[in-house]
Amino acid sequence: MVEWWVPAHISGFFEPFFHEDPMRTGSRNCGPCLDVGVVTEVRAKASGRIRVTINGKTAKAPTTLEVVRTLARDATLQVLHRCEVPVGAGLGASGAGALGAAFAIADALGLPLPEEQLVRTAHRAEVVCRTGLGDVSAQALGSLVLTLEPGAPPYGRWMRLEVSPDIRVVVCVLGGLKTRRLLTDEDFVSRCRSAGRQAFEMVWKSPSTKSFLRASRNFAESLGLFDSELRSIARVMEGAGSIGASQVMLGRAVFALVRREKLQAVKRALSDVVEDNFFVARLARGGPRRTG
Repeated sequence: MVEWWVPAHISGFFEPFFHEDPMRTGSRNCGPCLDVGVVTEVRAKASGRIRVTINGKTAKAPTTLEVVRTLARDATLQVLHRCEVPVGAGLGASGAGALGAAFAIADALGLPLPEEQLVRTAHRAEVVCRTGLGDVSAQALGSLVLTLEPGAPPYGRWMRLEVSPDIRVVVCVLGGLKTRRLLTDEDFVSRCRSAGRQAFEMVWKSPSTKSFLRASRNFAESLGLFDSELRSIARVMEGAGSIGASQVMLGRAVFALVRREKLQAVKRALSDVVEDNFFVARLARGGPRRTG
């Protein structure tokens, strides 16, 4: 039995790119990796079908199954995901599960595969299953990541933005959005391309937390997903002293970057609106790590 942890990831904006080669498909995006994520345990089974569970319940988990089929076609495994963040809310849980499965399977079976190949395997699984476009490579790095070129290694390129160690990420989750459905909607994808390109250029010209938050907010507003309830929560967080707030892509959730000295004020203000329906995280300073 082996166990690997992978950070959750928030995309504040994304510019999608589709290619016939899944390794060249992806997005230019930007967002923080969190110090909470998904723990993936892999156990060998004597016989029977491959089984995947999420928080103790049997799940279809197509992205994880794609990773298993790629790396361990002839093995009989049990893959157990334990999610420290809400699933389906745009926090990169499927990417974290896929990447954790890749690392854990290689570890459990003694496969001499380089890290880059494991990242490529998880990225391909997300693209093929349409559960995401740009989470996996960011999760392999950690911190606040700006994707410069889309795709898996060696096609993609990334950079970390400098973030003060006293910054916290506050996340309020109201629900999820159908990622697969949105990513197959041509009109939606077209609007993401235009708005994502503008957001990327804004951050590229001035790579900072403030420009990232402005770019993310502009992106959310332009897509029409930032409804009145999400907007009201963002105003509360900003009014209490956050650096800025925006929508998690793709989810009915709001995130804010908050300096440590303002954290209690933001938490109190948010509690008056959503009670305890939020959580606080630090930035993950690295990618996947073995935990058992």
